[in-house]
Amino acid sequence: MEGRKSFRTERLLLRPWEESDAESLYEYARDPAVGPIAGWPPHTSVEESLNVIKNVLNGLEAYAVCLKTDGKAIGAIELKLNGHTDMTERDDECELGYWLGKPFWGRGIIPEAARELLRHAFEECGMKKVWCGYYDGNDKSRRVQEKCGFVYQWTSRDLDVPLLHEKRTGHVSCLSKEEYLKQFIAYCGLNCAQCDARIATVTNDEVLRARVAKEWSELNGVDITPDMIHCTGCRIDGVKTPYCQSLCPIRQCALGKDFKICSDCGDMNRCEKVGAIIGNNTTALSNLRG
Repeated sequence: MEGRKSFRTERLLLRPWEESDAESLYEYARDPAVGPIAGWPPHTSVEESLNVIKNVLNGLEAYAVCLKTDGKAIGAIELKLNGHTDMTERDDECELGYWLGKPFWGRGIIPEAARELLRHAFEECGMKKVWCGYYDGNDKSRRVQEKCGFVYQWTSRDLDVPLLHEKRTGHVSCLSKEEYLKQFIAYCGLNCAQCDARIATVTNDEVLRARVAKEWSELNGVDITPDMIHCTGCRIDGVKTPYCQSLCPIRQCALGKDFKICSDCGDMNRCEKVGAIIGNNTTALSNLRG
């Protein structure tokens, strides 16, 4: 696995699994609250966990979920490529799978990891669709998919769960590249995917971050430092520039009215602030109409 790519988010490191992760994997995978709900039995020994690392968590796009503070594996996330999933037979589609150690539930860790891996899937791997499923009763997995924009597709009953020798009801959802990209249309219609602040964030480009800080400081007449240039997108959960987070009047207005985008507002055509954006950017107006 040497030489494989790793990913960093605001709080997380997603990296290839290593044999030295066996004890950490066992610590969390032995918990009966973790595996069975996802369709696999609790691990019974460090040796079993090592075998899983060697033979299961060895996919080209399989990653250990770690906190950046210590780099310890606390969960798993993977893009299961064609040949390793029963949800698609296409090379430009894949399945997203994940689980997290129970002590870390409720912190938004898997949605944060999933968003980064979805970015990788659509923006770097050329995927057109990403599929994801969960078994009946696994509400945590369902909520992750909803937060990441997946759309429900179908329900199947009497599915075989071979590792547990039982049958269950399963639900399948999907996120297309088209729907993924729509998430980056800001409330005002601007495309966050083309914003240099987001590009600097997802590529960890310190030179670009410094350049954006300088340009924004001159444009706005205030002191904006490079450490402020962090943003995942206007309408997506995650880190944002201070301006986007709490100062942008358009974003604050939309949030206050609980609109998904400014075109949901009946007063948009009379709004001077949105008008200043779309008056100089026909693409923003097209994004709002679309």
